[in-house]
Amino acid sequence: MTVENIAIEVRDLKVHFPTRKKDHPVRALDGVNLLVERGSFHAIVGESGCGKTTLARSIVGLQSATSGSVSIDGRALPDWMKDRKILAKKMQFVFQNPLGALSRRQSVLQSLEEPLLIHRVKGKAERRNRILQLLDYVGLPESSLERLPRSLSGGQRQRVAIARALALEPQILICDEPLSALDVSIQAQIVKLFIDLQRELGLTIVMISHDLAVVREMCTRVTVMYLGKVVEAGETDAIFSHPSHPYTRVLLASVPSPDPRIEAKRQRIILQGDPPSPMDPPSGCHFHTRCPDVMDICRFKPPELEQTKSNSWAACHLEEGQ
Repeated sequence: MTVENIAIEVRDLKVHFPTRKKDHPVRALDGVNLLVERGSFHAIVGESGCGKTTLARSIVGLQSATSGSVSIDGRALPDWMKDRKILAKKMQFVFQNPLGALSRRQSVLQSLEEPLLIHRVKGKAERRNRILQLLDYVGLPESSLERLPRSLSGGQRQRVAIARALALEPQILICDEPLSALDVSIQAQIVKLFIDLQRELGLTIVMISHDLAVVREMCTRVTVMYLGKVVEAGETDAIFSHPSHPYTRVLLASVPSPDPRIEAKRQRIILQGDPPSPMDPPSGCHFHTRCPDVMDICRFKPPELEQTKSNSWAACHLEEGQ
């Protein structure tokens, strides 16, 4: 991956939230490194509380970082933040709850026209043509323009939210679990929509998700997080076929198979204990308190991300020297 092909670069990003115990902040992100290739469909996965959403919000500037850096197209995020209008044309955020993200008082037309008015797209006819183009992108009829969010289904609301994010023709979309609030049948429609948009518009899409079956269908690269750290990253096929980190294997083992014969024979890995508190993460490898393959070195030495035989990158002492 060359420098010219990198859309998003995150270096040693830390986000700590203060608590009443000054020496024990909540370490939502604890030194995250991430590279997102231009034009890729990149998933960030992990169980609830691992820091996925905090990372997404930090990338778009909605969450301040304690330390570390975020660069978009080689330019530091603080430089982009000096003019939010320019950043809005480069990158947009799709929220998890479309009903909360849309104004309940605005019609679909008003919601889609608002960013065009803010960015001074002149001419009512030009704005109308752009809005109709957006509706065509997301598969909504023109008759939906006068409707309010409360009169739309969950899938229709998410399509409106995606259309609004595309209004300024951004190159990068950051999506925070955009499928989790939808029925399974509607999820399939939105999955197809994202795939078609990415192929047609050449977007760089970063998707936060906990649905590994959807990730395998949609995404070209995957980053796996645990307790504020990246534990594995690489191409989707490589990680799903040959996971290198024990935590990744646990996540994949939790995905049920639609074939009952395979499901009956599928190996299940049951983790012992509860996830550690991000206020007081374990020393060494954060996963060592629950890892089925723990070694003595895991308890005191944090592993570094290293390339594996399957061409992914994993932070695990089991992979060192192999």
